Amino acid sequence: MMHSQHDNRRVALIKSVHTKNRFYSLIDPKRGIRNADTVETIPDDLLLGIAYPCLEDGLNDFAVIRTTFETLELFPEDDPIRDEMMEIVNDARGNLLRRLNELRDKIRTNHAHFLGTDYNEFKALALDMVSRGYHRRNLDSMMKLNVFGSVAEAEGYGDANDLLYHYEFCASTDMNQIVELPSREFIVALFNDVTVSVLNDGNYRTKYLFDRNVFQKFIAVMFINYATTDPIFYGINRSDYGVSGDKDMDSTPLYVAIRRELWDIEHRLRAEDKSLFGTAETQEPGLFDPAAGVQPIYLSPEQLAAHLPIELVNEEVLLGPIHSLCSAASLLMRKNDPETQRFARLIMADAAKLIDELKRLGIISPQANNPGTRE
Repeated sequence: MMHSQHDNRRVALIKSVHTKNRFYSLIDPKRGIRNADTVETIPDDLLLGIAYPCLEDGLNDFAVIRTTFETLELFPEDDPIRDEMMEIVNDARGNLLRRLNELRDKIRTNHAHFLGTDYNEFKALALDMVSRGYHRRNLDSMMKLNVFGSVAEAEGYGDANDLLYHYEFCASTDMNQIVELPSREFIVALFNDVTVSVLNDGNYRTKYLFDRNVFQKFIAVMFINYATTDPIFYGINRSDYGVSGDKDMDSTPLYVAIRRELWDIEHRLRAEDKSLFGTAETQEPGLFDPAAGVQPIYLSPEQLAAHLPIELVNEEVLLGPIHSLCSAASLLMRKNDPETQRFARLIMADAAKLIDELKRLGIISPQANNPGTRE
């Protein structure tokens, strides 16, 4: 790997307070931003990389909404607590919208890029899921969920597992126009479609409608992303674990791959528009070496379902109820009763300890968000 001795930028995973999104970027130490740091908003002048756990963070909001709907089913329609619990849904929905809007807009403006992802394959697989469909059983199996099967069963299909899932764009979408879009613009349109579904109030009348019209779409997009991305960007190598500002991550397989990929993207963008990230004349010699680039090895959807790391699939199963508990505790903290607030803090503290223990045991990824520490 050849690069200028004057390029002392380091890979950093940074989190936005406003959107709760996390992105990778090459950061000059002079900026004062360290790996695993949190910033109020993501600076507009940074080139951002999307890899694990950037999309996966959105699952936290989906988990809160879904588990809250499940809890709502335990209370009668006229119980006042239902209105309070819908506040949890609306808070998570707001978080989700901020995440998706930022992802869509930064991809659209070329500030954010999926790392190790073949955009042409991404578009082709997405359109294939629209036209030919994909087995619901495999999609549920990959993420250790029962969302695609349960939606089909709710619609009256006897053998839901053998039924195909077809990604459905919103009714107002001109599919003839969508098909003709360049790959990156197609991905932007795909994220915009998910965002429009999140905005639709009608999708929050029941858990079934939410699963059918919103959650299925997001999981399908994640599946397509995994299937068209070099597995090195999954961050599943043991040496990639434990991201923090106190750990030297520069030589881990994930960070080495991210650094090379971001250099590659910078090099390409400079060639397309010399006003981006400086000019070719101001670029340090040797900043990018094409021979050192990562050679992608893509998995078919079938291979992906068999090889997706267990730490990733565990997170939706285990963190969903924990996120819902923390959201309920957060709601209780707004009460003026000190005793209620004390029990709410106890729930949050114990949830934080539980997630830390799941990370220590290797059951979930060390990069997973810990909702118990947010207060």
